[in-house]
Amino acid sequence: MATQTTQQTPAFEQALMTTIRTLHPHRALQVLDFARWLQTQPLLDELLGEEITPAELELEEKAWEQAYLANRDNFRTMARQALSDLETGNTLEMVIENGKVIVR
Repeated sequence: MATQTTQQTPAFEQALMTTIRTLHPHRALQVLDFARWLQTQPLLDELLGEEITPAELELEEKAWEQAYLANRDNFRTMARQALSDLETGNTLEMVIENGKVIVR
């Protein structure tokens, strides 16, 4: 994946913010949680120059789609349960402090 140049960053940031503003607040929080998780992940030098061909990307997408379709009902059940737990306050807050996940 190519690194964004300084000239492309403002347009990229604008597109990201425009997209996030259209999301339901729960979804926007998921994006924020994911971005924070990404910050904790090491960026391996050997992956920096790795290029994925369109054919490889297509195979990967098909594999993910098949995994989802094979487990769709389970994923939907888990999502409904997670939303229910969130709405009823039966969840714990997780934050990242000093690169570690802390449950409050």
